[in-house]
Amino acid sequence: MRLTMIRTKKTTDGIFGKLSIDTSLFSCFTCENLAKAINPGTYNVRFDYSPRFNRTMPHIIDDTRDIAAGGDAGIRIHWGNNPSNYEGCIGVGNGQEGDSIDNTVSTFNELYTIIKDQQGLTITIVNNYSADA
Repeated sequence: MRLTMIRTKKTTDGIFGKLSIDTSLFSCFTCENLAKAINPGTYNVRFDYSPRFNRTMPHIIDDTRDIAAGGDAGIRIHWGNNPSNYEGCIGVGNGQEGDSIDNTVSTFNELYTIIKDQQGLTITIVNNYSADA
C-alpha cells in the first residue's frame, strides 16, 4: 500500500495539500509546519509507540535526519489543526480553510483504520505548488 501526499499551497507558516491511498477511495487534506517539513521523497512508514500520543501511531522513517541530534525522533502522521501543531509531522483533516485543517481527529482515525495493519507501507511526498500560492 502506498500513500501519496501532494503539496499544493504554502502560507506564511504552513504547507497544505492532499493525501491519497493507492488502494482506497480515501483522501484528505494535509497540513505541515513550513519551517520543519520533511523533504519531498518516498519514505517507509512503520507503526510504533509514540510517547507524545501515548499510543501506536504511523511513523515516517527519514534516514536523512540525524537521530543523535533529535532528527527522526518521531515524524508522525497525526491530528492537529494548524502548522504550529507539527514538528516535521503531517496532519490530516477533511477540510482546509486559511491556515488550518478541520476535523483532524476523526480524519486521522479513519485513515488509521485503513492503514494500521499494512506491511510495506510507504508515503511519497511531492511538491506541486500552484503558481499563485
